[in-house]
Amino acid sequence: MDKIRTATHIDDMDCHAGAWQQERPYVVRGDDMRAIGKVAKLSQQGWWLLVVATLFMTGIALSGTFINVYIWKMDRTYEAITWFNLFTFFCIPLAFVGGGYLASKIGEAWVMRSGVTVLVIFFAVLLALGPSSVHYVKWLGICFGIGQGFYWFSFHVFSFDFTNPDNRAKFTGLSGLFASLASMTGPYVAGYLIVRVRQVSGYHAVFALSFTIFALLFIATFRLPKKELPHRPQLSLALRLNQDSDWRRLLIGSVVFGLREGLFSFLVALLVFDVSKSEEGLGLYGLYTGFLSLIAFLLAAFIGKREGLRKFGMGLAAFLLGIIPFLFMQSVSARSLFLFGTTTSFVLPFFLVPFGTMVMNEIDESIRSARYRAEHLAVREIALGIGRVVGIGGFLAFVVYSQNVNWIPYLMMALGFAQFLVFLITYRVTYTDRKASDQSVIEVVKEKREGRSLQRMK
Repeated sequence: MDKIRTATHIDDMDCHAGAWQQERPYVVRGDDMRAIGKVAKLSQQGWWLLVVATLFMTGIALSGTFINVYIWKMDRTYEAITWFNLFTFFCIPLAFVGGGYLASKIGEAWVMRSGVTVLVIFFAVLLALGPSSVHYVKWLGICFGIGQGFYWFSFHVFSFDFTNPDNRAKFTGLSGLFASLASMTGPYVAGYLIVRVRQVSGYHAVFALSFTIFALLFIATFRLPKKELPHRPQLSLALRLNQDSDWRRLLIGSVVFGLREGLFSFLVALLVFDVSKSEEGLGLYGLYTGFLSLIAFLLAAFIGKREGLRKFGMGLAAFLLGIIPFLFMQSVSARSLFLFGTTTSFVLPFFLVPFGTMVMNEIDESIRSARYRAEHLAVREIALGIGRVVGIGGFLAFVVYSQNVNWIPYLMMALGFAQFLVFLITYRVTYTDRKASDQSVIEVVKEKREGRSLQRMK
């Protein structure tokens, strides 16, 4: 970041040099990895954050898929479930931004706990409403989005603080691996419970289990290290796109990525359920695709150490993700969904790991951008949210309001190439460590200020 070094930047360093030296120590980096040198090994805090993330993903995997199926079964149309997801993805970036302001008052760990608390309330309300929840999908979507937004804000800030450019791809790969393990077992266990405990009561059992896991997650967050309160967010600093072409590419790429990710996050599961006619069938589908993702994330984390190989894998994955939705051109069948799930679950990690690593490394390029990491993460989440809302909005317009389900395959084919566009937009993004030069600027500024002080004394 901050590739343009002008006099104004040096003046700005003058304003912030003293403040930065005082404020920066609140960032916990396990054994102070950045000061000692580049270390590829994950810190103890990094490993515990993976435990927290695994608990979160387990709770989401257990019920996330079946929340959509549950609402769809109550309504039997795509309208209610589309509005639920639209409000969820609309509120996630808003909560992300709000989490930044809240963190300056209570700290990131309490923001994460607040998000988990909101999710616990969400599942409690869902259990209390039962089948009548279909009439409150917008409010439920708002609650679900706020809970996730608070959690993901804190998770991304912590993951930035507990890693460095040498081990960030490893952390991202391991995080994806544990998420795959959760997504592999969660839907299968949920599907088994729903079928064995007789439909609606089975859904209640799944939601109650998620409620319990999120309660455990709340307790687990107290093992995260305490930090001093961060500064008040200044989003305008992360919106200066004219100063960094790489950051601009990543934000545009995030918008495009969100177009596909928002719609596919719930539509594929509904199509699988519609074809299999069984929650257990959907659970088995999740078990199979989750297993493939687990293997892929292991491989992606391994090749993530080499930038050239990482980018090649990202490009190949993006191309395959673009052509695989054409399977639905003839029909949405068990065979096409099986091939789609097989390819997507194995290929997607090779795209996600380098893309996520690129974003974090770009923020970590300079002292200034790293200091305002929360602002950059929030702006990136806004970009993702814009893409998700537009993608789901397109589904709402072409399928829900037109009442023409024949549009579904064409919409999936159109959005399928989103990842390939993201690759074309971002493949030129490179990481350059500018912290050493930034530190030298700070030293020059300090010397100037000390020199002025000496002159005044004379």
